[in-house]
Amino acid sequence: MAFSRRDFLKGAAATAATVAFSGVMSGCTAKTDAETPAPENTAVDTKPESKTVTTEPENTVVSTKWYDENYFRKPDPITDIAETIDVDVVVVGAGNGGCISAVSALDLGAKVAWVEQNAGVITFAGEIAALNSKVAMEKFGVSYTEEERNKIVNDICRYASYENDQRLVKLWAENSGRTMDWFVDKMAAKGIDMFLETDLYDTNVYNSPAVTHTVFRKGEFVEMGPNYMGSQLANPIWEEYADEMGVIKLFEHTAKQLVQDNNGKVTGIIVERKEDGKYIQINTSKGVILSTGGYSGNTEMMAALRYRDKDAIVNNLGGHGHNGDGIKLAMWAGAAIDRNHAGGVAFNRAAVDLDHHVGEPYSSGLNDIWWAGSQPWLKVNTRGERFMNEDGPYDFIINGGITQPHKYWFQIFDSNYWEDVNAFHTTICGRVVAAKGARNSEVLPGVFPCKNKSEFEEAFLNPGLESGKLKKADTLEDLANQLGIPVDTFIKTVERYNELAENGYDSDFGKAARNLRPIVKAPFYGIALGNWLLCTFNGVRINTNMQAIDENGDAIDGLYVVGNDSGGFFANSYPQYYGGLAQGRTTCFARLAALHAVTGSIYES
Repeated sequence: MAFSRRDFLKGAAATAATVAFSGVMSGCTAKTDAETPAPENTAVDTKPESKTVTTEPENTVVSTKWYDENYFRKPDPITDIAETIDVDVVVVGAGNGGCISAVSALDLGAKVAWVEQNAGVITFAGEIAALNSKVAMEKFGVSYTEEERNKIVNDICRYASYENDQRLVKLWAENSGRTMDWFVDKMAAKGIDMFLETDLYDTNVYNSPAVTHTVFRKGEFVEMGPNYMGSQLANPIWEEYADEMGVIKLFEHTAKQLVQDNNGKVTGIIVERKEDGKYIQINTSKGVILSTGGYSGNTEMMAALRYRDKDAIVNNLGGHGHNGDGIKLAMWAGAAIDRNHAGGVAFNRAAVDLDHHVGEPYSSGLNDIWWAGSQPWLKVNTRGERFMNEDGPYDFIINGGITQPHKYWFQIFDSNYWEDVNAFHTTICGRVVAAKGARNSEVLPGVFPCKNKSEFEEAFLNPGLESGKLKKADTLEDLANQLGIPVDTFIKTVERYNELAENGYDSDFGKAARNLRPIVKAPFYGIALGNWLLCTFNGVRINTNMQAIDENGDAIDGLYVVGNDSGGFFANSYPQYYGGLAQGRTTCFARLAALHAVTGSIYES
């Protein structure tokens, strides 16, 4: 089956194979392998013989910046060094960005120390967005002209209200393909193939390109059955490569302070060994690459950075171990941070427990996921009123939903649910129906595209009903009572919605006719949903060499920042229809950072 670029431009989402969540996510997720406790908040830069960085005075200062400066005060320098190691490059973090930076630097002949607070690499599932990779062009005939790439770049920037750095988005568009080629070749050498997703669906919301690569085990290259995928396969392979190439692996070590010389150049890092609490100073001749995964697990840092959606988070699957340590290290070294207050990847799939919900973020992980939350069924607020067009990307639905009373909403559907989800044909991580040309992977418990109605009930309905979060009723009146919303208003809302569906035109909110599915067949279903945070993405500002920069835009020599520790690429919301873009950005920039640190150029000779 042949696909032209025109076919893809009619689709919705730019993506390609997945990788770790310490560079973190963009699309679909899974939990981390390691479950070690999050480290204490950590500290700054200088080595014993280097210039001492002056600490702030004891008394609290009045902040002159938009964020809380007191939270980001530098700690005193660590001086009791038990051991010293000399290397070319230090990579901090063993998720998506860390894995790729470490192997890339080793591939280029550098002596590398790899630091990770957990015992092993971090794995999540999803896709990696790339344009003009060999897999796309040679196997599927999909490529993009310069004009088309610029259209994509501007669409991504428009999504961010141009509060991002367009130069970084353009850098991804022009270099992600060659990064993916390297990625594919490395995986192929270990028996892992890439899958290009071609199940695309025009949502009529955006006319975005879609190029999805997904990692599958060899022999299951195009099969429909459940498969492990993405970083669940790739990151252990990267670790294997690193071990083979002689990496100095300092796992279960926590980065504490950067070391700087008199001119501010980063010349090393001090890490704490978990086993005995002793400090090791790693001196570097070429640079430190930070990729620790953002700050989604640190509510104090969210408050200090005025994170807009902090109090609207129902569930936080991406919080474990992501404490903002890399961002703090860079800021202590003089780096600037995005002013964007909202940035993060979030799903509209957090199931709210109506009996116990008190507005507190971070509930119980996978138990609070309703994966079908992105289906465009009728949505009403706690007053029983419809409030928006339900046919949009999950980030739009979240933004609409958290403006409603109590910051959550209800999804309403009837017993025609299997016919509905087939008609909706949602794609990327919102997909619930297996389709040809799609990656169909059982990567989370009860979360996988289903081939029939029975599988859908087994994966979604039955667990939802058993948890008590999904309500079922023979009448709309009973459903409203179970959900705790005004019966009369709810009945009128459903009647109006059904009238619009019968007419085939949504004169209230402009929802696409194909997704106006009436609610007429008992029993009826409803569930309260809210914001499920995956990761933050407003981070340290960087230039096009992946170097951290200060408020004046000047590079901090020897310091590179990638993944969700870095900023400048996204703003306000995540462009869902470019599925895998966060992973794609991290994958591409992690390799470019290693290239520049080792060779002084982001381009291979």
